[in-house]
Order: sequence, then C-alpha cells, then structure tokens
Amino acid sequence: IKGVDYELSRGCPYSCTYCVETVIQKYYGFNKIVGNGIIRGAKKYLRNKSGKRVFDEMKYLYENYEIQYIRCQDTNFLTIDRKTLESLSQLLESSGLNIMLYIETRPESIKPNIIPLMKKLKIDGVGMGIELSSEDFRKSSLNRYPSQEKIVLAFKILKEAGIKRTAYNIIGLPNETEEMILETIKFNQELEPE
Repeated sequence: IKGVDYELSRGCPYSCTYCVETVIQKYYGFNKIVGNGIIRGAKKYLRNKSGKRVFDEMKYLYENYEIQYIRCQDTNFLTIDRKTLESLSQLLESSGLNIMLYIETRPESIKPNIIPLMKKLKIDGVGMGIELSSEDFRKSSLNRYPSQEKIVLAFKILKEAGIKRTAYNIIGLPNETEEMILETIKFNQELEPE
C-alpha cells in the first residue's frame, strides 16, 4: 500500500509546554490560557481546508499515484471543524475510494459518539500523545490534563471499535525520575497499543 503524509488543518487549541505549537500561538497573540490548557479564542486560531477540497486532493492522490493510506499530520485531527469532518466523511463514504486514514489526536477527543464519524472517515489508526504516566507531572510540567482514566478509556473505546492505537511517549524530561520512566512503560503495557 502506498502512503503519504497530509494536513487538513493548522493549529491546536491546547498549549502543551513542550510543543512548537505554543510558540506559534504566542506569535499570533494567542497567549492566554483558560481551563485545561486550552488557549483563549481557540476557534479564531484554528483553520482548516473545506471537506470538498480535502476530498478532491485525496481523490487526486488516489487516482494519479495510487495512494491508499494517508497519514493526517494535523496537530489534533478531531478538533477540526465538525462540519468539515462530516462533509469529508460523506464524500469518502459515497466515493468508493479504497482509502484509509491514520490520524493524531488527544485522548480527550475519543468518546463513543465520535466512533461512527471516525468509521465514515475510514480511520484505520490513531496516534495519541500520552507523554508519560505521571498525571501530576503531566499537569504541572507539560500543561496536559487528561486523567489516567480518560487515557485508558480512549484506548479501550478505539480497541472495541477495531481502530489501531499508537501511544506517543516522552522519556527523559527534566525532573523525570527513573521510577517515572518505569511507570510509563507499565502504563503502556496496560494500554496495549498496537
């Protein structure tokens, strides 16, 4: 299967301390943070192509280069405008194109009610930043707020839906202990990513 990296959107509403996105947010004046690490005015910051334009580009890649697997490099795929995702899903579903998507998103975005849309979008796999298992460290040092329970639930929901899962981790952060690293390894074993 031939694959390609692709972006539907730009921007992320979250302000993780280690991410280049926070530098870009500040450059554009989005430096105020509201609850759970989200920037104030996030809707004004986020931008994306239309569902029709994305579909036309994917169709072009499929028909001209036999691209069947598209890795969506969007910072946070499931924060793309819902109408855009719905439009794209309808176009993909009715097209009959043999395309699969791999997306990157956050555990907070994975809920049972999003699975039907993900299926219509032909999402084959999801990569999620777990970073490390210490919930307190994630909150205080990384400005990431998903709870352990939310992360475990997200992986479970995807597994039950038959969608592959990838866990992204950071090892060796300043002030991270060896014990924290071992806990992160154990946490990944619990999550059982593919």
